[in-house]
Amino acid sequence: MSSVKPVWREWIESLIVIAIIAIVIRSFIVAPFKIPSSSMVPTLDVGDYLFVTRYNYGFRIPLTDIQIAPERAKRGDIVVFDYPGDRSIDYIKRIVGLPGDDIRYENNKLFVNGKEMPLSKKGPRAYFLGDGSVDMSTEYEERLFDVNHDVLRKKFSIKDGEWKVPADKYMVLGDNRNNSRDSRFWGFVPQSYLVGKAAIVWWSWDGAKGEVRWNRLGTILH
Repeated sequence: MSSVKPVWREWIESLIVIAIIAIVIRSFIVAPFKIPSSSMVPTLDVGDYLFVTRYNYGFRIPLTDIQIAPERAKRGDIVVFDYPGDRSIDYIKRIVGLPGDDIRYENNKLFVNGKEMPLSKKGPRAYFLGDGSVDMSTEYEERLFDVNHDVLRKKFSIKDGEWKVPADKYMVLGDNRNNSRDSRFWGFVPQSYLVGKAAIVWWSWDGAKGEVRWNRLGTILH
């Protein structure tokens, strides 16, 4: 004699399965991330919503620093990571220094292992800050070895210095070089703090104008 499950039980079991699948996907495959500040303009705008792939640097067991099959990040990757000053906060920056690299930042120019990263001027760029106010900088294309990407910079530098990247750590900078608190200020990012790699903009909301940035949807990040 067979018994029929109550409808409510089938619903609960289905919801449990869906919840487990969602947790696995978010923990090990892909997770959403919202851009709250202007530190990565012009690559990322305030109000961009991203998908971050979780598997590029190895699988990290949730609530631990244990990485399964860890993979070294690449120079130029846009990474989400635990902020070393408060690991409950996620930051997003670009990797410019790999373990063992010598990094120098001087007069708003980046040097990696003694080689200056070339800049090509593109022109003035206005952008919104996190509080809705407007700032103005100059946009350049920076050639970070084999990775070309855009940066903002002004005539002055907010932080110069020289750094030796320790083993198993990375140096990160914001693409908005005059409006980013990054490794120049608080140090390096350990391999085990890497959360994932920014992959694509799936939604973008311009809070200052109250409208969708349709042209940014589907932007592949590099």
